[in-house]
Amino acid sequence: MTTARLSPLDCTCFRVRGAARRVTQIYGKHLAPTGLKISQFSLLGFIAAEGPVSIGRLSELLATDRTTLTRNLKPLLDDGLVERAASGDKRRHELVATAAGRALFKRALPLWARAEQEVREAMGAKLTSDLHGALDRSMEKLAAL
Repeated sequence: MTTARLSPLDCTCFRVRGAARRVTQIYGKHLAPTGLKISQFSLLGFIAAEGPVSIGRLSELLATDRTTLTRNLKPLLDDGLVERAASGDKRRHELVATAAGRALFKRALPLWARAEQEVREAMGAKLTSDLHGALDRSMEKLAAL
């Protein structure tokens, strides 16, 4: 296939981002009562489960760059849902979910589950499974780039 014949509609990034925006809207609608965005919900969940966790480790777990991670962390830190804790290394801090953060995550979890159920029902079991597999394989293949 020659690149001169490609259309923006054929762009893999365009398609993936469009699907991600739609899925994000669905989760956002469900999580709205908590004030959390889906990115913040995921981040809070990882910190609560892994904590104390370094920003570097969190960046690896979420497959995101540190700049994006820092931007998404700011509201959680500002709202007292996550805090920095000293680690054994004075140059490095770790993140922990506060009691308020864990409580909010617990309240948001059933709302997230409803969003997950809505998306899975809309796509059906086979498409959901196929999509998860394709995304996992894509991440593996793209990791080297």
